[in-house]
Amino acid sequence: MNIAQTIRRDLDNSVITECNHPTRRYFRCWIDGSYLGSEHYQDNLDRIRQADNTTEPKRSRMLRSFVIEQFTQYTAHESECSYGYAQKVITGSYTPEQLDRLNTELIEDALDLIAD
Repeated sequence: MNIAQTIRRDLDNSVITECNHPTRRYFRCWIDGSYLGSEHYQDNLDRIRQADNTTEPKRSRMLRSFVIEQFTQYTAHESECSYGYAQKVITGSYTPEQLDRLNTELIEDALDLIAD
């Protein structure tokens, strides 16, 4: 299986709708610092809190930008490929509507990190 096939396998359509999908669970571990440590966790918390404390529409743009960046970094890390290649495969795996839905779900996952 090549890198693109591996990424596509991990991005089956249920990743969009199932919060318990392995890819979504591992993404939450990515943003909570389980992969790269406490500094990554603190950076993520700071960015999420900063965005959450901003008014719309800037809040939505900041959160969307954050999850796109982090999900792509997570995918590249897991697949051992470049950020650009991971981004290309992710965007090529979904329709624009599906990407919007995925981003919405990933934003909810990120906001859960600061809910406590």
